[in-house]
Parts: sequence; C-alpha cells; structure tokens
Amino acid sequence: MSEPEFSTDQVEAIVEHTYNNMGFFVRDTEVTPEFSAKYQPGLIFREKGVTYASNRIGGPTANHRFAIFSNHMMKKDPDPQNYGLCLATKGSVFKVIGRHDHEKGSWIVLLHLLGENYWKVFQDFNSPVDDGMVRSCVDLLSEQANKPPIPELLAEEWVDSCKYPMGLDERGEFFPL
Repeated sequence: MSEPEFSTDQVEAIVEHTYNNMGFFVRDTEVTPEFSAKYQPGLIFREKGVTYASNRIGGPTANHRFAIFSNHMMKKDPDPQNYGLCLATKGSVFKVIGRHDHEKGSWIVLLHLLGENYWKVFQDFNSPVDDGMVRSCVDLLSEQANKPPIPELLAEEWVDSCKYPMGLDERGEFFPL
C-alpha cells in the first residue's frame, strides 16, 4: 500500500487556499451538445492554453457559459478594450462543481484548482461549499440571462479568444492531466 501523496495538514491547507478570497469570472463559448455532455460534476480537466475570461457579467454571448470561481485568475491591466480581461495561466486545472442546463444552453460551473499536483486532492473531495457556490452562480446567471450582452464582449477579437471549449481538443478529447 502506498503512502498518501499529501498529509492531512497539507490537504487542509490546499483546500483552505483554494476557497479563500474567490472571484467570479465568465467565458462564453459555442459548444456542441456532444462536447457539452462531457462536462459533468466531478470532472477534473486541464486547459492546455491560457484561459481567457471576463469579470464583467451581462447577458450571454454564446450557448454555453463557463462560470469560474477562482482566487488566482490574473486581471490584465491595462485593458483598453474594457473586456474585464482576466487570465488563467497555461495548463490550469479546473473541476466541474455544477452545471445548469436550460432552453438557451448550459452554464458549467468550475472551480479553478491550484497548480502543481494539488488538483489530486479534489479527485475524491467535494466541499459542502460547492453546493452554495453553484446555487449563487445559477441565481446570478438567471438574473443576467435575459439581459443584453455587454457590447465589448461581442467584439470579434474577444469572441475569437473564447471560441474553444475549455480543456478539449478539436476531437472532443480532454487534454491529459
């Protein structure tokens, strides 16, 4: 039997650091139904490239909204186009903590995990905090669902930066963890 990868104290510190001082970010992307079905609660995946998201939340601009809870997205200043541009570094790891499907598309609720191999702590760990985060996310996005999109987030350059589903290659396979 192998030794656990992290001690109890390390697990507690990783969990605490993951949930401490979170912000909320969105990324709207056109996703096919086949690809969408792959994002189920409990899934952990790695995004190969940089993840573009916005801290400006208005009406959706695509059929899927990735709603990201994170305390380590980087806000980009200056942001001359006023996108509310925030980035997750190349190779970031996310866990699907919830999803909400509705007539116009889906909201996929993600927790941005810490770097290194700290994501392994979350393979068999579900925090009771997640349910509350998902509920507040669905409430907020429901309020925004029928509002117009933020005009800057309709710009071709922004839409192009968010056009690929997170964590998937063009065949619909998740990038290796």
